[in-house]
Amino acid sequence: MRKYNSDAPGVKLRGRPKKESSDKRDRKVSVNFTEDEEREVKAKASAAGISITELLRISAFRLSIVERLTDFEREAIRELMYQGKNLNDQVRACQANAWPSTKRKAEACLDGILAILGKLKTQNSTLL
Repeated sequence: MRKYNSDAPGVKLRGRPKKESSDKRDRKVSVNFTEDEEREVKAKASAAGISITELLRISAFRLSIVERLTDFEREAIRELMYQGKNLNDQVRACQANAWPSTKRKAEACLDGILAILGKLKTQNSTLL
């Protein structure tokens, strides 16, 4: 079935239809690769059966990027790990010796952990 131009009756349409302006890609970004990186990108694209451009678009827009932790968050996590080690030591001592004072020490350790979590929550509410 032949399609005709509505602006000029009797004239056949040729070529591909024009894209909507919202679908056009009019920005270009260039990337430099080493030879090994280029080979790897080409191999991945051909293995997936897509072009290199499409592979890079998928990598840029469809993968989840995990943000790096701030200095505050790193320090808080370090402190939590330290407090967890202390708590583990306290529980082991309690089990081995059944010391009544261990309960107070464990509660103090848990209070420290809760204080750190409270600081983290106010600093970055999306983390918790």
